[in-house]
Amino acid sequence: MQGLLSYIRSELPIWIVQVPVILVVITIHEYGHAWMAWKLGDNTPVATGRLSLNPFRHLDPLGTLALLIFHVGWAQPVLIDFSVFKHPRRDTALVSLAGPAANFASGLVAYLLLLLLRASATAVTQLTYVYTVLRTLVEFSVALGIFNLLPIPPLDGSKAFFAVFFKRPERFLYDRAVDIYGTIILLALLWFNIIGGILNTVLGFILNTVLRL
Repeated sequence: MQGLLSYIRSELPIWIVQVPVILVVITIHEYGHAWMAWKLGDNTPVATGRLSLNPFRHLDPLGTLALLIFHVGWAQPVLIDFSVFKHPRRDTALVSLAGPAANFASGLVAYLLLLLLRASATAVTQLTYVYTVLRTLVEFSVALGIFNLLPIPPLDGSKAFFAVFFKRPERFLYDRAVDIYGTIILLALLWFNIIGGILNTVLGFILNTVLRL
């Protein structure tokens, strides 16, 4: 079976698989933020058209291109009015973690569908494209979720970190300089493959040992 799966993946052009997967993972991630903020009383995502599963409402052209080429990219951030939350620190953390959580949830759904296909070699060969898309969707969903949990601005993990461990997280959430310096640090860690090495180890363990893909 493994030999068959390797052959299938090598025969499909990468972009035919990765483009729809990237659209899905980015859309679900941003929708997760928008939905949680809306449920907690912030109507800004609705007013700005971000409570939507339409990928084009969330895509950043340059960020999407970077994701395709370098496997590290970004979408248009969902605008959130943190001041309307009844429980600012808790709700800020929930909204921040909703994006990665949505990715993990979609990855789990794709994984369960993948298991159904893997039960039959005939199904895998007849639904080659579907199988490969699902497998890539699992990989990208888990990778994006883990990456965004890093407590480095402007990633989601940093907002949750500030909300949980600081009494006045708004000092960091509204500070543009924090995002700028955080981005510089993030790019440096990526350039020297420090984050890449850690992510590859964690992702490899989840995909190969836990999920056995």
